[in-house]
Amino acid sequence: MPGDVLFCTDTFWDEHGEFFVALDPTIEVVRLVDDQQVTDGDLERVTIAFFSPDTWPDRTRSFMGTVVRCPNLRWLQIAFAGTDHPVFQGLLERGVTISNASGATAPAIAQTVMMYLLALSRDYLGLERARAERRWAPDRNIDLHGMRLGIVGYGAIGAEVGRLAQAFGMEPIGLRRTPTGDEPIEVWPNDRFDDLLDWADAIVVSAPLTDETRGMFGAAEFARMQPGAWFVNVGRGPICDEEALIDALVNGHLGGAGLDVFATEPLPTDSPIWSLPNVVMTPHNSGDSARSDRRAVDIMLANFRRHATGEPIENVVG
Repeated sequence: MPGDVLFCTDTFWDEHGEFFVALDPTIEVVRLVDDQQVTDGDLERVTIAFFSPDTWPDRTRSFMGTVVRCPNLRWLQIAFAGTDHPVFQGLLERGVTISNASGATAPAIAQTVMMYLLALSRDYLGLERARAERRWAPDRNIDLHGMRLGIVGYGAIGAEVGRLAQAFGMEPIGLRRTPTGDEPIEVWPNDRFDDLLDWADAIVVSAPLTDETRGMFGAAEFARMQPGAWFVNVGRGPICDEEALIDALVNGHLGGAGLDVFATEPLPTDSPIWSLPNVVMTPHNSGDSARSDRRAVDIMLANFRRHATGEPIENVVG
């Protein structure tokens, strides 16, 4: 029986090829070299593909454009958590097994969430505007200690946000479909979403984009939040109605926002979000770090070890 044929980048194979061969001496490789097109013959040979961190962002289109043309692909391992893009849904419909690296970016994203909350609590944007004008403008700070933080989407990222929030003396409560009961913080089921909005001083969205989460934050949900509350989104842009969010920020019902994701990316230059004085924003890179990449690769290699030894792979999507 023929062995696996792995499709990956040349740089990934150069760094980790010996690991694959040590586990499976019969493995063959088809490498993406620069942006060169893979031949039809090699496309037919590929059975597994590893979408490694080094593909992002410059070679993502070339890599995934090749993957979708591999007719005998059985397994795609990706270095990221999100699989809401239509290209992944198309592969799943073809019967391709997709596994991700869920949790690899959680520490970096959670640290970014805390940056947003600290910046909002210290009016960092206002201080920077004053500094640009050489204007001495001291003001009172808001303590994070004692604030109530609602975490919508209590997975790997939400759990890390909760851990850091506790370290700052905040009171976090998570929301997930089915609480296990052994979480380190209090966690409510999704049917208590409205209760969480009523209760929280700040909401962090770390949920994936699904049919259930798409548009879950609209005008009614923002109006239900506490006056002056903060809204943080590190999940996906379409989880919230962006126009409703802008309205709530402009009219002052929401005190501020921290945003890493947007309905359209890159954020259009004419979006009002660019100039809102109470928004801290980053260009969808909250989880991008060298340590995140290393964690992702460790997860990917551990999954190949399971595959090579006949164990079930982990982090399977769907």
